[in-house]
Amino acid sequence: MHRIVLPLDRLLQAADRESGCTAAQLSILAGVHYLKRTTLSRLAARERIAAPTASRIVDGLVREGMLSRIVEAGDRRAVRLEVTGKGVKAIAVACAAREKVLAQALEGLTEAEKDALRVVVPGLNRVLGLVPEPVSAESP
Repeated sequence: MHRIVLPLDRLLQAADRESGCTAAQLSILAGVHYLKRTTLSRLAARERIAAPTASRIVDGLVREGMLSRIVEAGDRRAVRLEVTGKGVKAIAVACAAREKVLAQALEGLTEAEKDALRVVVPGLNRVLGLVPEPVSAESP
């Protein structure tokens, strides 16, 4: 399994670069997009990283105009994160590039092998706690 995952991960990381973001930035963008208007602490917990690490990545994404911070009315300490249109576009570009890489990688499989993947992948998503969500350039 390790012999498959590493080369595939390298291909996907190369595809991610088409978005202009690092893998960590894309993970944060996707996390905020999935959680909607979320807090930094909730995002860090979902990403399984320390809050200062999440904060550093978020700061860069805010500077790049891909995330925005929204101060809650009534409690200025409560700040929510939201993906901007530019951030959604970066996610969509990365997803499209990843789908292209995966399609090319799976091209040589037989129909039976593709059917086996269709059975296994949902189980892996469940076991790993992953919830796939399509992202389009139009969805804010």
